[in-house]
Amino acid sequence: MIPKIVLIEDDLLLAENTKTILELNQFECEVAHKGQLGVELVQSFKPDLVVCDIMLDEVDGFEVLKRIRAIPEFIYLPFIFLTARADFWDKRKGMNLGADDFLTKPFMSKDLVETIHARLELSSQKKESVGLEIRKNAVDVFYHISSHEYLTPLNGIVNLSKMAIEMLQNSQVNDALPLIEGISISGNRILRTTRKLLWYNQLSNNNNPWRNATSGTVNILVLHHQIYDTLKKGSSMPFEFSFKSNINILYGYDEVLLEFVLTELYQNIIQYANHAHKVYIDTRLENNHLLMIIRNHYLGNYTICTNDVKPFFQAHNPKDMNGTGLGLYIIQEWVRTVHGKMEVSAQNNLFEIILKIPVSNF
Repeated sequence: MIPKIVLIEDDLLLAENTKTILELNQFECEVAHKGQLGVELVQSFKPDLVVCDIMLDEVDGFEVLKRIRAIPEFIYLPFIFLTARADFWDKRKGMNLGADDFLTKPFMSKDLVETIHARLELSSQKKESVGLEIRKNAVDVFYHISSHEYLTPLNGIVNLSKMAIEMLQNSQVNDALPLIEGISISGNRILRTTRKLLWYNQLSNNNNPWRNATSGTVNILVLHHQIYDTLKKGSSMPFEFSFKSNINILYGYDEVLLEFVLTELYQNIIQYANHAHKVYIDTRLENNHLLMIIRNHYLGNYTICTNDVKPFFQAHNPKDMNGTGLGLYIIQEWVRTVHGKMEVSAQNNLFEIILKIPVSNF
């Protein structure tokens, strides 16, 4: 695969010459002549490395680096500064912000290419190391939560199956039906957990788990009520929803995938609900996006925000949260693939999730 480079340089001639050098050395290169345009290009082009001038108008190279590093996806993206002066303080500031290297103008094409190759090699080694650590962490966490996420529903399936079989053998069909329903609920819980782990494994290996998702028509109202009924049957605690929507049909999405997304969101929002309050859900069309606001009052004293949503973040929470948090992380990654946005916040006993995804038409 040809390495992808984003070059951010406001000197048009130097930018064109540098782009030519990179392409002659088997790199794919895209150029931005302004700092903010460079940040946006990084988000859309998803390069393997950035080469950026420090002295840019409006948004300088240091600010460009800060904005790129603020995006979780690009925390470890190799970043090389170009500078017209070998100033110690510039280098120190750049390194403190997370720059990987500096090249002083004018530079030799050989130095540029060798520096890029060196940084790409180090980046590859770092990704492999981080990937191994993440997978090891995932195994360790899963070992600790397996009794809750797998053994509990599996025990339920085994025990309920035995009881249901005995009742059916004694022609107690009506008595067996609730047990069979319980088996279905436990099976769906295991299915959700397994699906999350499989998708997480694909994401860890830089694969898109949803690349083969179908594009169809989804009745949001019907889907909402189906999920509500399923969660109601599987919950040991009472809860009520207040659901508002000015749309019925959503086009262009996979219904199975959307059912998973909404189930995970609703499950997270009712998990710690203060049952004296209804769970509030508002779904509406806004600026060619489906906007969903899910909110509840919760019991507990924890706080989280969008930046806290990482793989297994709930499993490490020292307070009163349980589960893994993997569902929210996977939804966050899916939202990015469809160019949407998700915000999560929990503070002052109010838990809120805002989901915004683009739509075709209604």
